[in-house]
Amino acid sequence: MINKEKVKALAFDFGGTLDSPFMHWMQIYLQLYTTKLNLPLTVENFRDSYVFAEQMMERLQLVKPTHSLLETQMFKTRLQFDNLLDRGILPDTKDNKECIPEEAARLVTDYSSAYVIRSQKTLKALSQRYTLLLVSNYYGNLKKVATDLGIATYFSSFTDSTLEGVRKPDATLWKLAIERAGFIPEEVIVIGDSMKNDILPALSLGCQVIKGCPSIGDLSEEVNCITSLEELLQLLDS
Repeated sequence: MINKEKVKALAFDFGGTLDSPFMHWMQIYLQLYTTKLNLPLTVENFRDSYVFAEQMMERLQLVKPTHSLLETQMFKTRLQFDNLLDRGILPDTKDNKECIPEEAARLVTDYSSAYVIRSQKTLKALSQRYTLLLVSNYYGNLKKVATDLGIATYFSSFTDSTLEGVRKPDATLWKLAIERAGFIPEEVIVIGDSMKNDILPALSLGCQVIKGCPSIGDLSEEVNCITSLEELLQLLDS
């Protein structure tokens, strides 16, 4: 149960929590690529390319603080498709090198944007009652992306792993956000979709937690869970 009397702040993860229905982003890419672009991809043949792109995004530091969500996705999808071509999963054609990665980036950006827009009403209501913190493994442009998506005004701070030089699951990222905002862990609820990156690190600090789950079948008996962001209001009011 949530000890609502102590709660003063809500600390949100971003990717997989505010920009999708609590789904891992590899699943979302795969879903869009197979249903919208009709690409012959599976979890087995796409996973390595997804991981490769994530690692290279961090290593190459291509993203600047001024880059938009679309520009960020352009870097990522090009890395994914370069790897898919190098591994022979997709044929080495001009379309697969240029046109389709760009189309993929736009598809992913539209998907993410549409979901964040759905979150605005709930975030606005929550921001009127609590201090909201945004904490994410991101690329240095978390605040820019949140601003472009129309949710930045609801958050009092943005803690971006690239700017801080520390990544979740290291609990230090959550600790930095909480301490800078002037709270102690007991006063903060951490909301995230990942047990490894969000929930367990938050519990280790002494925070309260709420895990986002894609469906009722994914609910955990170990922690408080929601299947939509709107359920946060109900849970905190109950």
